[in-house]
Amino acid sequence: MIKTTVDLDENLLERAVKIFNEKTKKEIISFALKELVERHEQKDLYDLFDSGESLIAENYDYKAMRGGNINDFD
Repeated sequence: MIKTTVDLDENLLERAVKIFNEKTKKEIISFALKELVERHEQKDLYDLFDSGESLIAENYDYKAMRGGNINDFD
């Protein structure tokens, strides 16, 4: 952890504390940073799926996987 001083919009911070039921300003700021990072990482996944690139191997056979032996998939 690091200790730092920042200027924050006090009304916005108080609203966030009420909305998310966090007990301290430190908790709400940590929560917000975590959410920001997670949303950014999700965006990267959405971009991957939206790229038009196929994510399925060319030799993938879903019918074979329904009832076959695991050793059949080499």
